Amino acid sequence: MEATIDKFGRIVIPKEIRDDFDLKPGSQIRIEESEQAIILIPVVGEPNLHWKDGLLVFSGVPMGGLEKTLEKHREDRLRNIRS
Repeated sequence: MEATIDKFGRIVIPKEIRDDFDLKPGSQIRIEESEQAIILIPVVGEPNLHWKDGLLVFSGVPMGGLEKTLEKHREDRLRNIRS
């Protein structure tokens, strides 16, 4: 598949590929390069981590059993504080 770069340096990802990767307006793409390739990697399901007041904070959507694990961790911390 080929695409043309416009005068602003943009290319259009063909609809078939956007659909295959569930890319929508606003989707994030990580761009990597090797010696002879430009690699576009959808940023999907990767944790959204950022620092807030000196703490690393997760602002994404939990996947798997993360919610139960966090709840247990919080309960254990509260129990230790009360002891």
